[in-house]
Amino acid sequence: MILAIGGAVVFGLLLGYLAWNNDSFPAQERPFSSFARVGSSTFNGTEYAFRVQWLSPDFIPLYAQLTSPSSDSANTIVCDVNSTSVGRNETLFMPFSLSSPSTSLTNVDLSIAVQSRVNGTEFTINYNVGSVAAVQGDIEPQDLSCQEPSAPM
Repeated sequence: MILAIGGAVVFGLLLGYLAWNNDSFPAQERPFSSFARVGSSTFNGTEYAFRVQWLSPDFIPLYAQLTSPSSDSANTIVCDVNSTSVGRNETLFMPFSLSSPSTSLTNVDLSIAVQSRVNGTEFTINYNVGSVAAVQGDIEPQDLSCQEPSAPM
């Protein structure tokens, strides 16, 4: 009986660690402006999309997420960027669906996990939006959406 309880506890801790490890961004952070630039963003109340200009082909964006300590609706799922290589000054479209509609958002962070093509080092870059108000309309292109990564990060 004690062995079964001990095994269940160890198994639970292992599952908790794996969930935490697969849902977290690299702890090391670097300046957003050294790797990317936000060309534009559009917020319509249900989606928030960014057009991010990538500055160096030596670094690959892996996955991205919106978070906000001020608004739960701005906390999105982790999205796969779907890039194995990115050219210098290439623009990446990053659309995020909000968990619930909102007329405005404050203190929103766009976090992007990045990997060096040279040595495989991973780190996170963050872009903060102080506040944004919704503007009615569709976000183009409408055929793209955030997809959760299929493999462990």
